[in-house]
Amino acid sequence: MTTYSSYVFTTMDYHGLLHSLADNWTSLAVAITTLILGWLFYVQRSKRPYAGIPVLSADRNEYLQDGRGLLERGKQYPSCFQVQTGTNWKIVVPNRFAQELKNHPDLSFNDAHARDSFTSYPGLQPFREILENDTFIQEVVRKKLTQSLGLITAGLVEETLLTYRDLFGESKEWQTRVIKTDVQDIIARLSSRVFLGLDLCRNQEWLNITKNYTYSSFEAISELRSLHALTRPFMQWFSKNCTQARLYYKKAQVLIQPVVDRRRAQVQAESSEGEGSSKTSDAIGWMVECARGRNIDYAAAQLSFSLAAIHLSSETMTMCLLQLCDMPEVIKPLREECRAVLSEHGWTKQALQDMKLLDSFMRECQRTRDLLATSMLRFAKVPVKLSDGIVIPRGSTLMVMNDWAHSSDHFPNADKFDMGRFAKLRERPGEQNQHLFSTPSADQMGWGFGEHACPGRFFASNEIKIALCILLLEYDFEP
Repeated sequence: MTTYSSYVFTTMDYHGLLHSLADNWTSLAVAITTLILGWLFYVQRSKRPYAGIPVLSADRNEYLQDGRGLLERGKQYPSCFQVQTGTNWKIVVPNRFAQELKNHPDLSFNDAHARDSFTSYPGLQPFREILENDTFIQEVVRKKLTQSLGLITAGLVEETLLTYRDLFGESKEWQTRVIKTDVQDIIARLSSRVFLGLDLCRNQEWLNITKNYTYSSFEAISELRSLHALTRPFMQWFSKNCTQARLYYKKAQVLIQPVVDRRRAQVQAESSEGEGSSKTSDAIGWMVECARGRNIDYAAAQLSFSLAAIHLSSETMTMCLLQLCDMPEVIKPLREECRAVLSEHGWTKQALQDMKLLDSFMRECQRTRDLLATSMLRFAKVPVKLSDGIVIPRGSTLMVMNDWAHSSDHFPNADKFDMGRFAKLRERPGEQNQHLFSTPSADQMGWGFGEHACPGRFFASNEIKIALCILLLEYDFEP
């Protein structure tokens, strides 16, 4: 009887517990459903175009598949227009507003790129490092890298010669090569020589990581942009490119951390012995010097440097080589300039500055084969009024058209490739230091424009010049 009574009591308690749990689960389900419906409402609302600005296309796939062609059609509008992109609505601003917007205090570079690059996702830490530790990255590049261009020139020349020998061998027979693949190998090694020194610049595992991470991370971002916003946090774990990006990032951490630890120990030893820090000529050393107690993700920072170098520099050098193949008549005058300058100055920073025709050739390649249809991606923190009265709404993202480079209003015979175009412009009084390959301008925004123009462009310019100059002097090539 006691056992039965105990059983009845236990069963009744159990049923009560079930009812209580059912009530709790119902409340939880209602809460979750409310959150989901609220989020869906927010997402749908955020997908609405901005009022007062013409809509060119509401089809995100149209932008993803033919963005350049779509933007070309937008020129029918006298001022701004908007398109639905892979991430959100973006307001496209005509090139003529670049000057007034370039350093606008209410337009955020970081917020715009964080939204477009999914910097909170694992594996994409290098993109986050660029934005969250932007003052650190800027200090390393502007105060250390740019000021050390003379110091690193000899090392870049040595690495270029070794890289060409390893890639092409010493045979005098013609070889068929895939230009872009070779250029990525070249830029990866040259950049790693400066970013990591001799510790890792010829380490094949590191070189593979830098090249493959660049590809996987950009593909991952492109894939995420093609997904619905609600599915991205879940689908990223099943994405091959996202998985690869996470894997390469972890491998980079394993390779980079021992190098950082050695540099830190070296700095501490010199400090304890009362010696000044030894002068370094690579970015690991500069990072250790500039960190000053800050929590720096060195692997992410190194990969962020490689992203910029391999993506931008290799694309630019590839454009130059394709142009040389298309116009073999320009090879001879470029070779003659390289020989003359090197015979006078040797491999020095001054020699690179005096290669004016080569510099002009590179800038003309950048103009005619531009990589970017738009530039100056910015997020509006408050409403921003343009000089024509159009108001960019608070919370919107804008980008500026990069179409002046192809306009005959800005460049006579813009459809014609003129190797000496910018060298001639530099001959005008007071303009000898303008129109350089490394100079950002409103009519040529390959480096961006304003205070957020690529800080590593001076290094990239020298790196590409050295690589092209040696190629011109040591090799023949044809399509």
